Amino acid sequence: MGSDNLGLTDRDYAVLLLGNADLDAQLRAIHSLLRRQAQADAALQREIGELAERASEASGEYGMHLDNSWADEMHGTVFQDAAHSASAIGMLAPFLESLFVGIFGGIRNIEVPGQPVTLSGRRAAHAGDPEFWDPHLVFNAAGKKSKDVLRGIVELVDATGLMPHMPTDYAMTLGAIFGYRNKILHHGFEWPQAERTNFEATIVREDWPSDWFDRSLTSGETWIICM
Repeated sequence: MGSDNLGLTDRDYAVLLLGNADLDAQLRAIHSLLRRQAQADAALQREIGELAERASEASGEYGMHLDNSWADEMHGTVFQDAAHSASAIGMLAPFLESLFVGIFGGIRNIEVPGQPVTLSGRRAAHAGDPEFWDPHLVFNAAGKKSKDVLRGIVELVDATGLMPHMPTDYAMTLGAIFGYRNKILHHGFEWPQAERTNFEATIVREDWPSDWFDRSLTSGETWIICM
């Protein structure tokens, strides 16, 4: 896209392609909630620190009571972290998904005097299909469709020539976000052991940076995963 003599930026063009969807307002709302979550995390950490200090200075039954209260608060932080992680990804994943749906739909609808995109890549062979621009779908060589939103986005990014304008790790980032979103959507905070093991294997297989995720352990094994 780029800027032209009208002074439009890539962001301006994106807004035009998206039509009526106000993703800027959505993003501001997401940022606002994330800020409040960060403030809540900081407040809880201060409370726990103060409780630990009081416990260290107390003795007897009262000291034991404070120690138990501290342990309960520490246990609770695991679930607050999980709730904030689920909330953040639960907002960001559909936001990103709708962003790509809107962008590709806007590109599809470009008409003269605009400059329609010249398609290339493997998916271009199926440009006549009415669902070609739906990133939820992927096409095999024979034109058979199946659902895979990550691969569908990657195919359309390639087909429309957007690859040079994308972050180099965009597909990896989307894969991690969508993968984590699917886990929390179906399993909540405490996933079955098999699901935890499977997700840990996926992190390794997909080469997602391990520091994208925080883990709480029980008996040395992964218990709750946050992103």
